[in-house]
Amino acid sequence: MISMAGIGAMGAGLLSQGYAAAAPQPRASPPSPLPWPERGSFGGQAIVGAHQSSAAAMVDDRTYFGLPRERTFFYGNLRDAEGNLYEVVRGIAGQGFGGLDTLFVQSSEGQSMLRVLPAIGAAAAPSNGAKGRLEGDMAVWSSAPSSPGKPFRITMNADGSEASWLETDVLDVRGRLLGPGLQWHVADRDGSEFYVSQIYEMAGTLMGRQVRGILALDQSYLPQGMLMYSGQDPLFRADQHHRCWYTWATRYTDGSYDSGHFVLGTERVGFALFTNQRGETNLSTKVSGSVKLIPGDIWPETIQLDVDGEKWEFLPDPKGRMPDLLYGKIQSITPQNEGRWQRVGERRTPAVWFAWGEVQSNGRIDYRQTKRI
Repeated sequence: MISMAGIGAMGAGLLSQGYAAAAPQPRASPPSPLPWPERGSFGGQAIVGAHQSSAAAMVDDRTYFGLPRERTFFYGNLRDAEGNLYEVVRGIAGQGFGGLDTLFVQSSEGQSMLRVLPAIGAAAAPSNGAKGRLEGDMAVWSSAPSSPGKPFRITMNADGSEASWLETDVLDVRGRLLGPGLQWHVADRDGSEFYVSQIYEMAGTLMGRQVRGILALDQSYLPQGMLMYSGQDPLFRADQHHRCWYTWATRYTDGSYDSGHFVLGTERVGFALFTNQRGETNLSTKVSGSVKLIPGDIWPETIQLDVDGEKWEFLPDPKGRMPDLLYGKIQSITPQNEGRWQRVGERRTPAVWFAWGEVQSNGRIDYRQTKRI
């Protein structure tokens, strides 16, 4: 079991520990605190918030906080009537960045876990040469006319409330935004990160089958030449690291939903931002929790989070493991998996959901640290 404490309260906590007592009292030694961050670093603490989604902003090449766009990517989970899982992702690199630049489809059909379907990616047009643009007031990303392979086209309407994704002969889905857009920013002297997210409930066809699910249309901003999962970006460093990171949403049978991001990590890394069908947002950096791995394995058995006193739990899908993405062979150095987040004691019945995320970063196994207030 790996446990991490959240950011503590300031000020009054010192008095409550007996520092103002007239006579010293025997007490156990407190846990050793983390050292203060270096000047210009904040130990991975984030600014989190909601934003108004905008097609124009999605294709604008301006920088944010001095950071250029590293990547635009559409990704998430779809399921067919038989309950088979399909994890889909297409990344479009920003100018001067490399990395994931094609279509990947994973399927659990006939498998005990999700496996990449390489023939689909090989036949699809690469993302090289694709650039976001406005067609009227709609944002469009599409394969370059000269690109080999089967074309793709991704769209977002003016206010971000609707999106579509077409991969010729493979995928054709469209849907509506779940709540406002979400965003977070980690400032750091050795390289900051800004991340923008829109989460959609989608339906359509995949490989000729009717499917529905939830997908995220996200963008990351990093210093020029710095890639996510490179070990340089703020959530992936050896001494400042997330322990789990999930993008997730659940629509319930009564029409309500929850949708957002959870991050739990070392140092001062840890935040939650999520929304619901009323447009309410929960924005917090007071996050603590534990990650329990399957004994002798790298995959999560369960994850427990405390977000401002509210308890959440992650339920891994029995077929949600993604071994083909491990160790940087395709995407990341982290064990990625699919499942569902819910409040502990949740009584609503889920209708459609996704929670694509990861645990146990490469080279970091046991995190048990206390944050300095």
